[in-house]
Parts: sequence; C-alpha cells; structure tokens
Amino acid sequence: MILHPQVFTDEHLPRVLAHRGGPLAALEQAWRPTPYGQSLKDVLISGPSGVGKTVLARYALTELEDAHGIPWTHVKTMGDTTGDVLRNVLDAYPARVQIHGNEPVDDLVWTLRDVVTDPYVVILDESDDLPETDVLQALAGVAGIATVAIVHHPDEWLARVDHWEAAEHVALDRYHVDELVDILRERADRGLEPGAVDDRQLESIADEVAGVARYGIQSLLAAARLAVNRGHTRILGADVRDSYALAREEIRASNLESLPFHHQVLYALMYELGDASAGDLHDYYDERAPAYYEGRTLAPIKRRERRKKLQKLIDYDLLAGEGQGKGRSYALVDGEVEPLVEPVVEA
Repeated sequence: MILHPQVFTDEHLPRVLAHRGGPLAALEQAWRPTPYGQSLKDVLISGPSGVGKTVLARYALTELEDAHGIPWTHVKTMGDTTGDVLRNVLDAYPARVQIHGNEPVDDLVWTLRDVVTDPYVVILDESDDLPETDVLQALAGVAGIATVAIVHHPDEWLARVDHWEAAEHVALDRYHVDELVDILRERADRGLEPGAVDDRQLESIADEVAGVARYGIQSLLAAARLAVNRGHTRILGADVRDSYALAREEIRASNLESLPFHHQVLYALMYELGDASAGDLHDYYDERAPAYYEGRTLAPIKRRERRKKLQKLIDYDLLAGEGQGKGRSYALVDGEVEPLVEPVVEA
C-alpha cells in the first residue's frame, strides 16, 4: 500500500506548493535578481510548528536556483555557536573552501567575504537562539549573502536582534481544511497505491489536525501503516481514527531527537517530575542537572536560558505550560516519548 514512504518525510518537496501563493510571491519579490553589486534581501519566515516554514523557503529557493542559478543552503542552527554556523555556510558554498574546524570567527567572516562574490542565500532554520550569537551580524557583513531566518515567535525574536532587519516578513498560519485536503491528496497520490484512501477520509484527517500540515501528513502515513499491519487492502475508518495518537507520538519523538543537549536535559528532568511549578523545576534542575553534564564540555545553564529552552519544548509539543512569572508551571505531554539522555552514574 505504501509505495514511496519518502513522500511523507519533512525533506520531501511537492511538485507544486499548494495554497502558499502569497508567501511565494513575497519571497520571489525579495529574491528577484538585482543589478550587479546589489544584494538580495534578508527575509524572516515565522509561524507555528508544522505549517511548512522550511518547505516554503526550500521550495522558493529551488525555483530561484533553477531559474537564475543562485545557490542556497539550509543550515540548522539550534544549539550551534557562531563558528559552527559560519563553517556550515562555508562548507556548503559551491566554491570549495578548505576549513579545519578551529578557525576564529573573524577569520571565517573574512573568508566568506573573499569567496562569496555572487548572490548566495542561507536558510537559518530554528533561529530562536541566534540573537544570543553573532551569526546574523557576521552574515550581514558579507555583501553577497542573503539570510532567511525561520522562527516561531517573531515579535519576541525581533526584540532580541541587533544589526539585522528583514526586508520581508512572511508569517504563515495553519491551513484551512480544504487546503490541507489538497496537500494530503498530493501526498497520497504520490506515496500510496491508487484507491488506498478516499477524499472523505482525507477531510476527516485535515479537520482533526486543525490545519497543521506535518500532523496531517504523518497521520495519513500512520493510517496506511495500520491498514497494512491489519491486513486491510485500503485504509479503513478505524485506521484513520487510530492514526492520530501514533502520528503525534512519532512527531514528538522526532522533535525531541532534533534538539540540542540543553533541551534534552530539561526534558529528561521533566520526564522524571511529570509536572512541576517553575520554581520546583529550577530547584530540581540545580540539584540534578550536574549529573547529566558530568564529563562534557557543556555546563548547566542559567534560569533565563532554561526558560527559552522550555518554550522550545512547548513549541515542539513535548511539554505544556500554564501561567506566567512565578505562577508558571510545566507538565509532560506524552509519557511514551522517553528521554534520550541519562545522568552519569559514578561506579
């Protein structure tokens, strides 16, 4: 029944990006080739998790490269230092540059200025932590580079940013039910056997997931897998009904796996607690976190940094948060998603 499972991955680009005509037009305008010596424009793309921010950027830049030969790269930045990000940007540049991994940031910036002589677009994915680095300032100093910052909370993020201003802000929202049905139909037609799912079932999925594309796509895949495991020749209603919990768990596990170590520690501690007030969680962190960092170059983080990491866990549907300030509390969302890190236990 499942002919091409890769069609249901986050990396898959559709042949036509449906129902994003306005955002695509805005990006095309920002990246329209300009006279020699002028740079392309920097762009901010924002929206909740799972609505296609990265797919939009990758799709638009693929079209730009096909039409005008302008290269681009996609860099996941969460948890990386300024040097890490700049090395990844250099490593992906078409003109190969020899880097050793220990160059000072200033040297990396000068190398970028020397080698990037033509327009080059850099997607900075999961950019929530970038205001605490010098990445945006460094790339802004390279004439040929245009950046695409992808974030969840644009107002809060922009308030923390210096030396960078987006010429275009593209804000994405969830899809309408009928729009998501079209997206699911495209995935079904390319990834499943003909007749495996009908439009009524796709509409049920689109309605249940409230317009979140990733959740809908993973629910469709989960329904197909359940149908196969149950010996069905096509997806049945029971397969659809049972798919949502499996899809949510799969997405949460994937989200957790993508997070850097600091986030992993906070999740592991919340997994132990189940739920906790902010004060109790911070006290527990101060007591327990050092055991997770034992033998690592990283060190436990301060409360301000913890709050940012906790918000990311909420954005990724791994934790729930309620209240503000001293009344803030957190709760584990899914006990089936187990931590990926453990404390160091002394022999």
